[in-house]
Amino acid sequence: MGHQRVHERCGCGNAREMAAGGRPFAFAGTPRNFERDRPFAIERLSADVALDVAKKSIRATASLAVRRVDADAEAIDLDAVGFTLESVELDGRPATHRYDGRVLSVAIGKNVQNATIRVAYRATPRRGLYFLEPDEHVADRPRQVWSQCQEEDARHWLPCHDKPHVKMATEITVTAPAGWKVLGNGELTKEHGSSFTWTMKEPHPSYLLTLVAGEFSVLEADAGGIPLTYWVPKGREEDGKHTFEKTPKMIEHFGKLLGVKYPWNKYAQVVVSDFIFGGMENTTATTLYEHTLLDPRARIDITSDDLIAHELAHQWFGDYVTCRDWSEGWLNEGFATYMEHVWREKALGRDEYEFGLLGDLESYTAEAAGRYRRPIVCQDWDAPLDLFDRHLYEKGGLVLHMLRTELGDAFWRGIRSYLEAHKNGIVETRDLMRALEAASGKSLGRFFEQWVHKPGHPELDVAIGWSDGVLTCDVKQTQAAQDGVPQAFELQLWLDVVTGGASDRRKLVVTQRTESFALPCAQRPDHVVVDPELRVLGEVVVKAPGDMLRNQLKNGKSARARYLAAQALARTDDPPTIEALAERLRDEKEFWGTRHEVAGALAKLRSSEAYAVLASQTKTKHPKVRRAIAAALGSFKTSEALEALKPLALGDESYLVQSDAARSIGKTKQQAALDVLIDVVDRKSWADVVSVGALDGLAASRDDRAVPHVIARTRYGHPTRARRAAILALPKIAEVRRARETLEDLLDDKDPYLRVDVVRALADLGDPKARPALRNKLETDLDPRVRRRIREALRDLGGDGKRAVEQLREELDKLRGEHAELKSRLSKVEAQNGKAPAQKASKKTKPRR
Repeated sequence: MGHQRVHERCGCGNAREMAAGGRPFAFAGTPRNFERDRPFAIERLSADVALDVAKKSIRATASLAVRRVDADAEAIDLDAVGFTLESVELDGRPATHRYDGRVLSVAIGKNVQNATIRVAYRATPRRGLYFLEPDEHVADRPRQVWSQCQEEDARHWLPCHDKPHVKMATEITVTAPAGWKVLGNGELTKEHGSSFTWTMKEPHPSYLLTLVAGEFSVLEADAGGIPLTYWVPKGREEDGKHTFEKTPKMIEHFGKLLGVKYPWNKYAQVVVSDFIFGGMENTTATTLYEHTLLDPRARIDITSDDLIAHELAHQWFGDYVTCRDWSEGWLNEGFATYMEHVWREKALGRDEYEFGLLGDLESYTAEAAGRYRRPIVCQDWDAPLDLFDRHLYEKGGLVLHMLRTELGDAFWRGIRSYLEAHKNGIVETRDLMRALEAASGKSLGRFFEQWVHKPGHPELDVAIGWSDGVLTCDVKQTQAAQDGVPQAFELQLWLDVVTGGASDRRKLVVTQRTESFALPCAQRPDHVVVDPELRVLGEVVVKAPGDMLRNQLKNGKSARARYLAAQALARTDDPPTIEALAERLRDEKEFWGTRHEVAGALAKLRSSEAYAVLASQTKTKHPKVRRAIAAALGSFKTSEALEALKPLALGDESYLVQSDAARSIGKTKQQAALDVLIDVVDRKSWADVVSVGALDGLAASRDDRAVPHVIARTRYGHPTRARRAAILALPKIAEVRRARETLEDLLDDKDPYLRVDVVRALADLGDPKARPALRNKLETDLDPRVRRRIREALRDLGGDGKRAVEQLREELDKLRGEHAELKSRLSKVEAQNGKAPAQKASKKTKPRR
C-alpha cells in the first residue's frame, strides 16, 4: 500500500502490475546482445546547435576528434538518425561517406591515426531532443527545449557512437531564443547574448549529454565548495528551496561513505515540464520532472528526497563509473536505488531504511509474478529500455543491501576500491565482485551467480514450533521450477530467538527445497523473529504460535520485528489477535510503518471487529497511517465503510490520504460512491493524485454510471496522470466494444507513457479484435517501452482477458469476506462458552545433522 514510491525515476515508472504467472522475459526471436566494435576512440565531441523553436528543429555542426584503435579499420560508423546532411569533412576536406538515414559511415585511410570529422546538418528530432509549447488545450505549458538521451537517443540530434562504453569530452554551444537560459554538462565557458557554451573536460558517454533551454529562476547553494544550482519555473522559487534543501548534506554524506568526494565541478538540478522520466542523471546536471517540486500541502507526507538522492548517486554510479553495456545496467540503477535507502537511513533512521527495502521487495516480487522473471544481468533484449524495470532497480538495490549486510564495513571499503580503480571508465559485474572479494576476503562467486546471473527468488514457507526443549523450524521452498527443473536456493536464514527479553541470534543454512531444523532451546521462547535483517531476497511466509506472534508484535525490539508479526497475524482472526493489532494501531508512538502493516493485516481479516478498529482510527495524527487506514477500509463492502471514508476523501489535509480514500470508496461497491467520487475527481492536487485515486475508485465501483465520466477524462487536455488512470479504468467498467474503440483511438497519443497504458488496458480488456490495431502500432511506434508492451499484449491477448479474472477475484473476495465474518462470530461464541480457539500442535522433527 503506502510504502510504494510516489515518484517515477530515470527509465523506470511506477506502473502497477497484475499477477499473471510470470511470463518469460525474452520473446521468440529476441537477439542476444554484445558490445559493438570500437575501431576508433572518440576523444572529443564538439557541437554548435542553433534551436529553431517554431519548427521544432535544429541546425548544427558537430566535430569529432577520433583516434585509431584497429589498424585495419577503413571507416568509422556514427549513429545519426533522420539528419539532412549539408557537408561531411575529414580534417577540413570533403570526406568519402555513406549515409542511410540511421548510420553515417565516414571513410578514414589506414595511414590516418588521428582525425577530426566535421558534420554539418539539419534535423527535426522525433526523440532525444524535445520542444515544448502551449496549445489550445494546455495553455499553461511553458516553451522549453530539453534533451533526454538515455538509452540511445543522442543519435537523434548529434552524430555519435551511441553506446555507454564510449566516453568522451564534450563541448556544446547552443543558440536559443532571446531571454532564455541554457544548461549543459560541465562548465559554462562562454556566454554571448543568447549563445551559451558548456564544456565537459572529463569523458562521459553520449547518453549523459544534456541540453535544457527555457525561462527559469536559478537558485544557488554550496556543498563544501561545490557550486549548486536549482533551476525551477518562475514563481516556484520557495518550493524549489524546500524541495532541494537537503542536497548539500546528501553530497557530503555520500562522499564520506563512499570514500570518493563528489567528482565533478558543479551540480545542477533543473525542473522541466512533461519530462518523460522522473529524473535523468546527466553528468553534472540532472533533469527532473515537474512533480519533483512540492507545494506546502504536498510536503505534509511527500518527499522528493528519494528521487533527488537517486539521481545524485548516479553522479558516482553511472557517470563516474559507467556500465560497459546496458546488460550491466544494474551497476548504474541498482546502486542509485540502494543509495536512496542509504540516505533515508542517515536522515530518518534504521526503521525507515528497512521499511523502504520492504517496499522495494514487494515491487520486485510483483513484477516477477506479474510480467516476467529474468536475471539482473541479461543480454537477451530487443531494446535497451526493456531492461529498465523492477529487476534492474529494486532487485539490484536489494542485492547490494544483502552484500552490505553480509560483508559489514568491508562492503564500503570494496565500493571505494571499485570507484577508484575504474575512475572515468566502464565497468561490469565482475569488477564489482572482485573489489568486494579483495576487501572482504570472501569468495562471492556463488552469491553473484545465484542472485545476479540467474532469474527468480526463493519463496519460503517457514513454520516455527517448540516442544520438549527443542525449537523447530521447518523450511519449504515453494517457488516454481525454472525450465522444468525444481530450483533450490542456497541461503542463510537467520532467527532471533527471544526469551525473557534476551535475544539469541541463530543461523540456518538452507540448501534444499524442504528442510527441518531442530535447535536446542531449554525454555519456550517468547517469540522468534524470522529473517530479522532482510537477508532473504524473496517471499517469506511465517507460521508460528499465535501467542508468540502477539508477543513479537508487542515487544519486538525493532520495527521490522513488529511489522513482520503483523503480517503473519493477518491469517489469524480471533479476539486476542484483533486486540493485539488494535493496540499497535492505536499507539501514536509506534513507527508508522508498523502501524501501516497492522492496518493491512486488519484489512485481510475483514471481520466486523477488524473494521471497528480501523474506523476508530481515521483521525489518527500521522498522515501515512491515515493513508494506510483509508486503503484498508476499502476491503469492507458496506455503507458504514463508505461513511467512514467520506471525510478522508472530501477534506483530509493530505493529498495521498484523499487519494487512497477515494480509491477505497469505489471498492466498497456502494451505490452512493459515485456522487462522492465525482465530487473529488477534478480537484487539483500534487501530481493529480486525488484525481487518479477517484478514477481508480470509479473503476473499482463497477458502476455503469461512471463510464461517461471516465471516457471524458481520457481525452487530451485533462492532466496526463488523470488520463492514464482513466485509460486503465476503462476495461473494468465499459462495454467491451466501446472500451476497445476508445482505446484504439488513443494509440497515437504523443505521450509514450500514456500509450503504454493504452496497450495495457487493451490487454486487460482481452478483446482479440484489438490485434490489428496493435500490430499496426508495433510497426510504427518509435518508443521501445510501447513496442515491448504491444508484444506482451499480442502474446497474451485472447479470451476474456483480465476483466474475467478480476470478476472471479471479486467473487472470491466477497466469499472471503463472508468467511471472515463467520469466523469472527464463531470466535465470539467460543469465547462466551469459555473455549480457547483451537491451535495446531507444532510438528516434532529430529535434529538436522
